[in-house]
Amino acid sequence: MRRLQKNIVIVTGGASGIGQAIVRKFAHHGATVILADIQTEPAVCTVNEVTQSGGRAQFIETDLRDLEQIDALVRHMVKQFGRVDIMVPNAGLQYENAVADTTEAEYDHIMNVNLKGMFFCCKSAVAVMLGNGGGDIVAIGSALSLVAEPHAAACCTSKAGALNLVRSIATDYGRNNIRANCVYPGYIDTPLNDRYFQQQADPVAVRQAAVESNPLGRIGHVDEVAKYVSFLARKEASFVTGASLIIDGAA
Repeated sequence: MRRLQKNIVIVTGGASGIGQAIVRKFAHHGATVILADIQTEPAVCTVNEVTQSGGRAQFIETDLRDLEQIDALVRHMVKQFGRVDIMVPNAGLQYENAVADTTEAEYDHIMNVNLKGMFFCCKSAVAVMLGNGGGDIVAIGSALSLVAEPHAAACCTSKAGALNLVRSIATDYGRNNIRANCVYPGYIDTPLNDRYFQQQADPVAVRQAAVESNPLGRIGHVDEVAKYVSFLARKEASFVTGASLIIDGAA
């Protein structure tokens, strides 16, 4: 069922991992998806894969640390399609440091992408949605939006901001037919989590510990996140806003 037919969607960080799965899922449901990322080669490969399977996707290189690039991305959408229906701010990164070991450069990098970039993606999208009868925002947070993990102080701080950002948007713009929700993945099988495991003294043991600590006895799959993101953007979720959906296998 092409439940998102004719929708115009932006997915940041859509070249790999959860973002790539979201691009595929929205395209599968009939949406036109604009993939915004700084990873050119995997982004182009993803777009080619989608278009070859009959979907509609484009790649626009966008560095979320540059607010002008965010505005240019949204202006491009408006110029080409006249609107933005769905914004999925997904791009994120992580440094493995406790607070005392985090440098200012690391802090600024992670905040500029994970939180400031998300904030201004939402701002630019809301400005367009207000003139087009509404729209949907589905932000990608993390289990770290809700709980702290050792040696991830800056990431925990940035991800916690996503929680109240969507609540604020939902509160401020609900009467303008703009909904905002957030999903919070736990350990998901992605390149980002692979890098996390590889940075540990014993990557195999740490990964196995993550598996064994999960009540479902496994790590999640990117498609298990993507299908709930697409649900939150569909009419079936029309009375859901300001919500937090945790996708972590009850870990």
